[in-house]
Amino acid sequence: MAAEILRTRYGRPATDALAGAVQDLQGGDPLAPVTIVVDNHATGLMVRRRLAARAGGLAAVDVVTLLDLARSLSAGSPRLTGRRPVSDAVVLAATRRLLAEHPGAFDRVADHQSVARSVVAAHRNLREVHRRALDRLAASGDMLADLVALHRGLVARLRERFHDERERADVATQVLADGMVEMPPVVLHLPGDHVASERRLLSALAEASRVIAIVGDADAPDGTVSADPRLDALAATLGAQVPEAGPAGSRADLLVASVPEQDEAVRHAIRRIVEAAKGGTSLDRIVLVHPSSTDDARLVQERLSTAGITFHAGGVRRLDETVVGRFLVGLLGLPDRNLRRGDLLAWMADVPLWDPDHDLVPARAWTRLALRAGVVGGLDDWTIRLSRLATELEDEAAEEADEEARPWLVERLASEAEMARRLLGFVGRLDRSLMELADDASWSGRCRRIRGLVRNHLGGPAVREDWPADEILALDEVGAILDTLSELDDVEPAPPEQSFRNALVAELRRPVGRSGRTGVGIHVVGIDRAIGLDADLVIVVGLAEGSLPTRAAVDPLLTDARRISAQTGLPTRHDHAARQHHAFLAALTAASERIVLVQPRGDLRRSGDRPMSRLLLAEFEALAGHRPELDQLERFTADWFDHVASFTDALDRDEPATTQEYDLATAVRGGPDAVDRLRNSDVVVDRGIKMQEDRSGSSLTRFDGNLSDVDLDVLDVELSATRLEAWVDCPFAFFAEYVLGVRPLDEPSERTDLSPSVRGSIVHRVLERLVTESLADGSTPRTGEAWTTAHRDRAAVLLSEECSHAEARGEAAHPRFWPTIRSRLAAELDDFLVLDSSFRARFGSRPIAAEHRFGGGDALMVTLADGRVLRFRGSVDRVDEVADGGLVVVDAKTGKPDRYRTIPEDHFPDGSFLQLPIYALAVATKDREVTHATYAFVGGVPESHRHLGYDVDDEVVAAFRRVLASVVRGIDGGAFPHHPPESDRPEAHWCPHCSPDGLDARRVRAARNRKADDPVLALHADHLVTDFMAEPTDEDPTIVVEVDADDRPEGDR
Repeated sequence: MAAEILRTRYGRPATDALAGAVQDLQGGDPLAPVTIVVDNHATGLMVRRRLAARAGGLAAVDVVTLLDLARSLSAGSPRLTGRRPVSDAVVLAATRRLLAEHPGAFDRVADHQSVARSVVAAHRNLREVHRRALDRLAASGDMLADLVALHRGLVARLRERFHDERERADVATQVLADGMVEMPPVVLHLPGDHVASERRLLSALAEASRVIAIVGDADAPDGTVSADPRLDALAATLGAQVPEAGPAGSRADLLVASVPEQDEAVRHAIRRIVEAAKGGTSLDRIVLVHPSSTDDARLVQERLSTAGITFHAGGVRRLDETVVGRFLVGLLGLPDRNLRRGDLLAWMADVPLWDPDHDLVPARAWTRLALRAGVVGGLDDWTIRLSRLATELEDEAAEEADEEARPWLVERLASEAEMARRLLGFVGRLDRSLMELADDASWSGRCRRIRGLVRNHLGGPAVREDWPADEILALDEVGAILDTLSELDDVEPAPPEQSFRNALVAELRRPVGRSGRTGVGIHVVGIDRAIGLDADLVIVVGLAEGSLPTRAAVDPLLTDARRISAQTGLPTRHDHAARQHHAFLAALTAASERIVLVQPRGDLRRSGDRPMSRLLLAEFEALAGHRPELDQLERFTADWFDHVASFTDALDRDEPATTQEYDLATAVRGGPDAVDRLRNSDVVVDRGIKMQEDRSGSSLTRFDGNLSDVDLDVLDVELSATRLEAWVDCPFAFFAEYVLGVRPLDEPSERTDLSPSVRGSIVHRVLERLVTESLADGSTPRTGEAWTTAHRDRAAVLLSEECSHAEARGEAAHPRFWPTIRSRLAAELDDFLVLDSSFRARFGSRPIAAEHRFGGGDALMVTLADGRVLRFRGSVDRVDEVADGGLVVVDAKTGKPDRYRTIPEDHFPDGSFLQLPIYALAVATKDREVTHATYAFVGGVPESHRHLGYDVDDEVVAAFRRVLASVVRGIDGGAFPHHPPESDRPEAHWCPHCSPDGLDARRVRAARNRKADDPVLALHADHLVTDFMAEPTDEDPTIVVEVDADDRPEGDR
């Protein structure tokens, strides 16, 4: 039968032509069957809606894609009996196996997944290439010869059990040629690209039935008709004549907008949508076209959702972004880094996990426990550290029950211990499941185990009842994926575990579902699907070079030159650009009332200007008579052109589209009075503006550290020198940690060296045990005597024991460096004892106590002049006694002495360093005073800096009283400003509270300087510059120190 081609303009004329063709083919019988073949299912739904909305409705009309038609015609064919449709996963598995067996030119990279995927893509293309063209390809080079051999090997290997779409199309073609079915009349509505097998099927259709092809013509900017670039090929396929084009139509009114960047482009589009809707345009008659990238689609859909505008579009959310997808991607990635703490805890926090033996996983509590235990990674590390933590917590609970018996604390410690063991059990079971998954050698077995893990860790049906519909859909799609992968046992027996993981993760990258309900609201579509539209308003965004037209992907195996030279008939990149240009013109032609074209001049994701798209340049030139330069757009004026300088510019003169834009436009246009009205009507806006004003002002406010109007009880607990020194270092950090209770969590990591905290703990423990043992057995050096060789040998033994304990707790350095570090520690400790002997000889002292603790009932009580009592707790590393009965306080340090070097002269630099006087007052009694206090440094420190301290006399105690009074005055006065350093180097200002990234010092310093005259900030600023060793003034409050008369070091009793 003769086929007929009808040429018509896109948009409503194309819909009218389709309705007319259907009516003509039905011949007056509304129940006569007609088949409409469309390019994709979304277009099919829209076509059905348009026809059904016309008078008379729609009956006996089947709307299908060409693929659907091929499947229908080939159903039941003996040629396909016993064979299954081939899936991407099957082809990929077969490709990996062939590459392993016959890699050829791909030998060195055959096991890389990207190579397998490239070969699969080439195989799909080559399935539509004639065998003679395949021979020409194979003859053009070794790599191509091996590629063609792989392709033919795949066809032969898969043919026995599977069939593909090319074979279905060929079977359908044969069914039509043999006259086995009676085909109703067919309308090809705006046909798209067709591969060779589809062209053969169309030819058979034209022979077996009456076929009418409706082909669209677009209006070019120069007033001519732009024909579909596929028209000649379609005519040759159908054996039909190419009709003459009709006269060019009249374009709808066009508006070109140049905006700062892509976000503003979408906002501009939304304003035009709102404007059109207010003018009476129905939302389902508006189309928004965007570049075909996922990022652009996601941006458009997010902005429309934020604006509350109903739309329908293809899905942009991928399976790996859903709950089940994130669960699987995270799960499969855990073995790569041996169950690293960060990976496992991030996975727990990312999805609502269930512990099969208990309940919902307490992700935050488990995170705190893992960090507290110091877990780094590996099952052994989890086991050792969590077991140790659980035991320690249980011991603490038992000790608390025996001593003070605070029920709430006992319960909390026991609960944390039980939770630590729960976490350990969870990690152990998870590790076993992952090991079993890796050991299973079959696709079906691994898929079965994955199903079990999903069921165990995402809960059963009762749990999923509250899941959103799209999450349920995603779960079903994952089930279908696992069904498909389970069928690969015969294709790729015993696949490597990595192949299984890669295959599953790749399948999870597909989009899930659609956004919105088809036909309801605005139609959002990528440029590749812009043919076949019918709308009143068409808006195209993203018209910058590189976005529209999009760049065609480069095929690394089948380049354009190879396709052309071998006469394969495969499309080239030039074809891609021509078809996308035609799709752009088709979208513009489809608009019956208005066209809006939006060019983003920049991109927030990258630097530099973005030139106007060549597609838009042609439109601009047709309207203006010339092509503009980018720097000329700001000065160009025309009724059809809008240059948006900035977001503020748009707010100042454009119609707001969202509630937020209305508020912002009110502020921009109305000035201070409008802002005041807005503040009075919206408390959130009022607070936000107030915060900005206060932070940029010259006074310290509640938004940057002024709590002078708040009564705090932060000093009513037992204090420590470290806590008060924290206020001196940075009042805001003190506020965050000690008032709000926000404390940074240490991130354990696998270190090559020894962490400073562990190093300090080892040294302190050794020195404490050495003194305690010496006091117990009476071998303590006498007044002024040196540590003996036996003492030093014992210190080496104690060091070895403490290092072994640290190793057992998992706190040791890397095994390769651990022996060297231990040797260095031993040398430093021995050197410390030698120099400590010289120190004690100089003072004529002997050790009488180690780790002398005070607090609780033995707290140091300090009474201020106003009667307020402060309580201090702490632990003095060592107390020595001199010959006349006086005491010496020694505080051991394992860090660098840089910050302490001025202490012998300026005892309280920056109004800080309170440990020594607090310790001195804590160990003193009414009968015995501390005469000297010192920091003693262990490690590679110059001998002149090994002991940095001073004599404790009335003048020092008085100065300490003044320091303490100033700190208390600042805290009570609510002074908690930031305190940045003078340096802008990131490492100089890394504060987890003020500047987590270390890059904010300059801004914070400028803000503090701007508020320097504020009296509340002065409480801290003056404290830093006060010389507390100077004589007190009348304004200084006095401090009375109360110490129990029996409060003596144990060694002195």
